[in-house]
Amino acid sequence: MAEQIVLQGLCNQVKGAIVENGHGMLTNQRFIYSKHSLAHIAVMGAFVNLTRGDFDFDIPLADITEVEETKRLFSKILVIHTKDAEYRFFFTKLEEWKIAFANALEGKSDTEQVQAVPSGSVADELLKFKNLLDAGAITEDEYNAQKSRLLNQ
Repeated sequence: MAEQIVLQGLCNQVKGAIVENGHGMLTNQRFIYSKHSLAHIAVMGAFVNLTRGDFDFDIPLADITEVEETKRLFSKILVIHTKDAEYRFFFTKLEEWKIAFANALEGKSDTEQVQAVPSGSVADELLKFKNLLDAGAITEDEYNAQKSRLLNQ
């Protein structure tokens, strides 16, 4: 099955008392986290959240054992558990992320996922694949194949 973006958006990783600004992208195969560098944050301030950040790591869905909601101070966060590690994130639209993770981990088909988390226009889908390409998550050939598929619908 080709890798497809299910959901993406603002996502800040919580490491103890430190919160790193970043961007999350959930595909039907993995969760990708890109963080904003301190230099970008210093230059752009709050506007840095309008950018995608630089690829930091990804977690294959097969490695995720559980995703749970918990509280941190006055906010809710999602904790992604793997057999070897635990990752904590603040997400905008937390409920959408919970649904998307649940669907992805249950192995629901792309059609079922789209019903739970609506996708946008062809332009939005193209942008999602361009972001995957820019993050190094897919190759130029994979991007071109998806672009071709979307434009020929």
